[in-house]
Amino acid sequence: MFIFLAVFIIFVLILNFAIHKNNHSQENVQEQFWENERQANFTRRKDIHNLNYLTIPIEKIPQNLHTDAEKTLVRLSSDKMLNLSGITNTELKLEYGAANLDELSSYDANFTEFVSAVNTYAQELLAADQKDTAKDLLELAVSFHADAISIYTTLADLYKEDGQTGHIQDLISSAEEINTLARNIIIENLKTYLP
Repeated sequence: MFIFLAVFIIFVLILNFAIHKNNHSQENVQEQFWENERQANFTRRKDIHNLNYLTIPIEKIPQNLHTDAEKTLVRLSSDKMLNLSGITNTELKLEYGAANLDELSSYDANFTEFVSAVNTYAQELLAADQKDTAKDLLELAVSFHADAISIYTTLADLYKEDGQTGHIQDLISSAEEINTLARNIIIENLKTYLP
């Protein structure tokens, strides 16, 4: 009985120590977050005109199906886009100033809309038996480091159908440059296409 009580007391002490240590480290993380956020909110506006904006070459958009996705891509071809996936608002404010956050967010929203429209339009092109055109559009999205799994797997399917399995390794290399949580999932999916 004494041994059981001693083990129980030791367990409670260890548990109490672990909880206290975790609470302390959590407080430090929170304090650091709020300090970064405070600094970010006071960062002066910086020039964002020289950023590496993404633009859709209008000639890359096949304009023959007249779908909503096609119209979206045509509209986006005249808008600025930035792939800010994996970058927090705090990081954006620290880097470019809080005053630029709304503008940068709109460019990122354009990119997100682009990825969605490419995904949809590629499927519409494939349904219309325009495989090469769909492939070109998907390759454009990959060159912009889109992080939609279906863009990569659809392109891998097309490469496999055409006997171009060597291009799948190129897709894996492109996916390795993605800065989001989807990266590892995309890479694992693409590895299943390798011979």
